[in-house]
Amino acid sequence: MISLRDQIFNYKNIIIFSLHKKSLFTAIRRSLNFFYKLIIFIFKRFFINKNIQNFSSTSKQLNEIFVYFGTNKGSHLFIDNVKHQGHGYDIFYEKYFKVNRDKKINILEFGIHNGDSLAALHCYFPNSNIIGVDRNPFSSNYKSKRIRNLYCDVSSIRNLENLSSYLNNDYDYIIDDASHDPIHQKLTFFSMFKNLRSGGIFIIEEFNAFQAESGKDDAEKNFLRNLLLDTSKYSEKDLKAKYGLEIFNFFENVQNIEINKGAYSHRGVNISEIAFIKKK
Repeated sequence: MISLRDQIFNYKNIIIFSLHKKSLFTAIRRSLNFFYKLIIFIFKRFFINKNIQNFSSTSKQLNEIFVYFGTNKGSHLFIDNVKHQGHGYDIFYEKYFKVNRDKKINILEFGIHNGDSLAALHCYFPNSNIIGVDRNPFSSNYKSKRIRNLYCDVSSIRNLENLSSYLNNDYDYIIDDASHDPIHQKLTFFSMFKNLRSGGIFIIEEFNAFQAESGKDDAEKNFLRNLLLDTSKYSEKDLKAKYGLEIFNFFENVQNIEINKGAYSHRGVNISEIAFIKKK
């Protein structure tokens, strides 16, 4: 769906990001680039993009839908007719998704890429409304009245806070499948968790991708992962002592945390951890 209000928000967030970086030149360049990409996006939507409504999914399992759209969330995917290993997240997602499959729900996903994941979610949840968030919100190859695309650079706390204020606090699922940078994941989680409804679930994919890169022992990179792991191991007293009262109070709104390991490895390291954080 193309909304004038959304495009004004997108433009505003681009300017906020550029000025926060104290670069007037970047602000001007990105402004011009925004209008160029928006025009291309409108053209693609009307003449090129695939209409997801034409795909029937009433009897299909989640993994079949993931594979059909070529997202790497499932057991495998095909690139140029060559089969590749996927993350194998389907079995974990199915556990949390199936109870809401036919309900009217709201989903927010960070990371649009070509729109494959958004299309898969759209088809699995036939009564859902979905928002895809990306620093290039015009990259999707699909169209639907039930999908909106918004701009946000997840490296910017101001962009994230602006996005959080723009959206309602009624999302059933918020999925972080964006940069997979642990610093960005931390910013996104602490900024957007409040936009979940009670009982909603925040999902972080490739939660440990940084462990296959340099600096894997960096304390800041490990902060969020260690925090989520520690909440299931330590007492309230120990958590307060280790992380401080502010972090402890934040986690008073968390009902349950589950971390699973998928199937994809990079440089000999399994980087397919996925976290499900349920809000009270």
